[in-house]
Amino acid sequence: MLHDFERNPTYEERIIAFYDFLGWRSKIEEAGIDSTKIGKLRRMILRHTRSLGGQQQYSAPAIRFTSFSDNIVVSQPPDPTSVLHLLGTLAAFQLASAGDGFLVRGGVTIGLINHDSASVFGPGLNRAYELESEIADVPRIIIDKNVLGALETRPFFVRHEDGLDFIDPFSVEFVRLLASFELTQTNDVYATLGFPNAGKRSLAGVPSDAILRFALNGLKQQIRGPLADKEWRKVAWVYDRLASALGVAPAQSYPRLQPGNQN
Repeated sequence: MLHDFERNPTYEERIIAFYDFLGWRSKIEEAGIDSTKIGKLRRMILRHTRSLGGQQQYSAPAIRFTSFSDNIVVSQPPDPTSVLHLLGTLAAFQLASAGDGFLVRGGVTIGLINHDSASVFGPGLNRAYELESEIADVPRIIIDKNVLGALETRPFFVRHEDGLDFIDPFSVEFVRLLASFELTQTNDVYATLGFPNAGKRSLAGVPSDAILRFALNGLKQQIRGPLADKEWRKVAWVYDRLASALGVAPAQSYPRLQPGNQN
C-alpha cells in the first residue's frame, strides 16, 4: 500500500464516458425513508455497475468503471472494437433505464485519464463531464468528434442533429440489434438491466415494439404528472422519440399538469 501511495502514474489515453440520471435529487426526496423506493434507487445503480462488472469478468477485461451516487464513469482502450462496444453498452443502458422512468444524460470522449480502483481524474474526464453538463442539455449522451474518428463507420444508432452527435437507442433497429446478441456468460444480463421477458442469454423472441413500449410506459407517469416547464421539456424529448418510433401520440397530446396544481 505504501508503494502504491508513493508511485507517480502517467495518464492513459482511453475512451471515457461520464453519465448520470436526471432528477436524481428529486427522486431521493420522493423516496424519503420508504425502503421499497430506496431499493428501487439502489437497483438502478446496480443494474449498471453489475452489468459492467460482468463485462469486465467475461468479455471486456480492460473496461474500468467508477460510481458515486448517480454519477458513473466508464473507460476502455480507444481501439475501434472497444469504442463500438462502449457506445452500444451505453445505448442499452439508456433504453432499459427509461423503462423504469430514469433518464440518462452524459458525454463520451477520447482523452487522457488516470482510472484505477482507487481514483479517477484527468483532462479526458473533465471533457466528458463538460459534454454532459454544458452541451447535452436534454437526456442524451453526446459523443465527441474524436470518438467517431476512431471508428471506420458511424454506428446506425448514433444521430447527428443540430450540429451534435449523440446515442439514440430509441428505435426498432437498435432493439433488433440487442435481440441478435447471445451472451457467453450464464447470468441474465438483460433481465438485470430491466428489459421485460428477457431470456437467460438474449432478447430473441421479444417483439421490438414491446421493448419500445416498455420504455414509453416508463415515462408516461412522468409526462402525465406535475412537471415544471424545464423538466417537462426534457422528459418530452425522450418520450417523443419513442412515440415517433411507435407511431403513437406525442407528449403534448396529454394535458399539462403544473406543480402545485394536482387536482
